[in-house]
Amino acid sequence: MERKDFIEKVGLSAAGVLIFGCMQSCSKSGSAPEPTTNNNSTTPKTIDFTINLSIAPYTVLNNAGGFYVDPVNGIIIARTLNNEFIAVSSICTHQSVTVEYQGNSNRFYCPGHGSTFTNAGAVSNGPAALALKQYKTSLANSNLRVFS
Repeated sequence: MERKDFIEKVGLSAAGVLIFGCMQSCSKSGSAPEPTTNNNSTTPKTIDFTINLSIAPYTVLNNAGGFYVDPVNGIIIARTLNNEFIAVSSICTHQSVTVEYQGNSNRFYCPGHGSTFTNAGAVSNGPAALALKQYKTSLANSNLRVFS
C-alpha cells in the first residue's frame, strides 16, 4: 500500500467516525417525559393526586416548614410556617436540580446553584430565569389533594 492510499483510507475512516458521532448527538433523548397528546394537539400532563398525611412518608407535612418531594409527579409539597400547603414543580428551571423548601426563609431553594423561588414558584434570586410551575392544594381531614 502506498502512502497516499494509506492517508486516504485513514481520512475516510475518521470522517465516518465523526459523522456517526454527530448523528448520535442529534438523536432524540428518552430522558424527558413526553407530553400527552389529545386529538393531534399537545397538552401538558394533568396533575391530580391525593396523599394521606397520616401515612409515612407524608407525615413530614404535619409540621410547619416540612416538605416532601414526590418523585413520580416531579412536585415538591410544603407546609409553610402559616400552616398553608403549597406545591410547585420540584425541578429547578436552570439546571434540573431538585429544589428544597426552606420554611424559616419562606422559599424554595436550589442547592445546585443557589437560585431561590417564592412560595408561588416565582424566581426571587437567579441564575434561574423561569418560575417553577405552581399547583393547587386542597385539604380534607388528613387527605391533601394536589392538582393543576
